[in-house]
Amino acid sequence: MRDRKQYFIDFLLTTVVAVWGFNFAVMKLVYTWFHPIAFNAIRFVIASGVMVLVLRFLGISLRIDRKDFRGIVSLAFVSNALYPFLFVLGLNRTRAGNAALLMALTPIFAYLIGVFKRRESFNVGVLVGIVISLGGVLALVLFGSGEVSWGDTWIGDLLMISSAFCWAWYSAEQTRFLPRYGAIRLTVFTMLMGTAIIIPLSIPWLINQDWSGIASMAWVGLGYSALLSIVYSYFVWAYALSRIGVAHTSVFNNVTPIIALFAGWLLLGEQPSGAQLVGVILVLTGVFMVRSRKPTAVPDE
Repeated sequence: MRDRKQYFIDFLLTTVVAVWGFNFAVMKLVYTWFHPIAFNAIRFVIASGVMVLVLRFLGISLRIDRKDFRGIVSLAFVSNALYPFLFVLGLNRTRAGNAALLMALTPIFAYLIGVFKRRESFNVGVLVGIVISLGGVLALVLFGSGEVSWGDTWIGDLLMISSAFCWAWYSAEQTRFLPRYGAIRLTVFTMLMGTAIIIPLSIPWLINQDWSGIASMAWVGLGYSALLSIVYSYFVWAYALSRIGVAHTSVFNNVTPIIALFAGWLLLGEQPSGAQLVGVILVLTGVFMVRSRKPTAVPDE
């Protein structure tokens, strides 16, 4: 029987996917004023600064053992340099529905990577649950408001698939270091390393960005994306990975389109179809199947 801590982790992950569900629309809106790369660079600088303040407030050291340095820098490059570049450029070149559907591949990628690297035990029930939730995402997106197209968006779609794989690899590989460094220290260190890589690469777009013409709403969206979608969500994600494992955490990615569906109804008056409601049931059923299995927690050292 699951204890209260397991339900609390589920609650935290639900808040994360809620943030991410709204973040698709927020970023699309903000792109009206920001170039995606300039936007990405600024939000990572803000997120890094806030994370460092959190680290100092809690009195946690940022020190990393020399033997782990190369592996953690590689983790930082994939998660906080390569992934966000692929994500923001992919989202800019495809439709919101495509992006939501393709990012739903993340739990499958993460689970298979975890099994391959022997950080997750193979379980047929878990895999079936992930596939069922993916089917629910398919129904949510394909029977939505026509925000799916596979012809003229193939470049953006490939970028989104690549970003999904990067986030899956990060989720699986992160469990290697979490027992030693904890969620906060590891998240902050990888964020700082990733930001150090992103900024020099983003300089041309930062220079050419029209800073005077940015609306106040865009700055609010930037703050939302930096503070909630990155700082809060990354901390919670790492904590969940350290407690319940890769598959049980990653499957929550597929709840994100449900939040997007709710946001469309709440903010835009879009009425969900019957097929989409079936999709909601499938997603939640798949998540329940995965979370009802015994978690593969990372053991403490």
